[in-house]
Amino acid sequence: MENLLARTTGQQRLDDAPSSVKSHEVWERSIAFIEQQLLPEMVHDRCFCEPSSREFVEFDSATIRLDELSRSSEIYRVNIVVKFSGEPSSFPLLVKLLPEDGAEHKSPTAFDAYQNEEMFYSKMTRSYGTDFVPRCYLSDLGRYGRPVIVLEDLEEAGYAQVDGELDEDHLKLCVQVLAKFHARGLRLRATEPQIFREFQAKLLEISLTDEAVSHYEKRSTRMLDILGSMPNSGFAERMKQRLNKRPMEIVKGIATENGKPIDAKVIDWQTMRYCSPAVDLGPILLYNVTRENGPSEVQKILTLYADTVRSEYPEIDAERLREDIVGKFLFACVVLSFLDHITDDELTRVLLLLEQLDDLD
Repeated sequence: MENLLARTTGQQRLDDAPSSVKSHEVWERSIAFIEQQLLPEMVHDRCFCEPSSREFVEFDSATIRLDELSRSSEIYRVNIVVKFSGEPSSFPLLVKLLPEDGAEHKSPTAFDAYQNEEMFYSKMTRSYGTDFVPRCYLSDLGRYGRPVIVLEDLEEAGYAQVDGELDEDHLKLCVQVLAKFHARGLRLRATEPQIFREFQAKLLEISLTDEAVSHYEKRSTRMLDILGSMPNSGFAERMKQRLNKRPMEIVKGIATENGKPIDAKVIDWQTMRYCSPAVDLGPILLYNVTRENGPSEVQKILTLYADTVRSEYPEIDAERLREDIVGKFLFACVVLSFLDHITDDELTRVLLLLEQLDDLD
């Protein structure tokens, strides 16, 4: 799957900077806000201090550059120097701002998406933990003048984006991190249902724009077209029953050292919603398992996932969880069919893997 980060010595390729004058004015104002208002106030509020620190702190300097301008966020890479009792320390940061009202690139659903992520960092991590996410220095919707999220810059810590399929080691690590996150949610739902229901109620579903709906409608026949060319016609009817469901996914991060994965982070929470764990796991599993020994590899990864969930939440009915995921493999394939970067050949490969599996429901 795309949007995976791995710790390597290479640089992550950055999106080209927007060229329009209007966009240029937008990010110039944002850079001024970050440098002149946000960072000094964060230093004053001791956002970079350890909880027990009593040192005198002062803002020294910062370098800021635009990294990405999306429809829901402006993302800037920042290196801030903070003096602790006169001794300078630098902090590489990722600053995410909500686009200004009227910005030409701002999505109508930008605030809802941004609010989901802000709520995760400011509230949900108290229940889910922080070991699988970047360090968050600030998550706030208004006290600093603009909605803002400030995270550690994983790229500066050695992470880089991995394109294409995951090898076995990376896939296992990704699955384990997903399992840990899912287990904590399942445990929270069972042991503290009031808190879980509060999170569920406050998470905002990001509605599709008319443009996105049109895009998905055009791609909805892609799966059936490929199935129509395959000998097994039984898949087509099953797919039709699932085409009316809209996928939401989270974005994952993986880190490696000496060619081996050692860490993983979840780095985007804007489209998070309450749904089956299969929505996250299914597409990643099916896309990254090859047809050779496919069924046995799928079972091995499912066992790893279930064992990891059980280690976090021993009371879970692991067999029922496996059945839920396997029963939604067809839906996972539909999710893949909607993704632009998945080619027809890759989708065909996934469908052929499904043919090899004995139990889909």
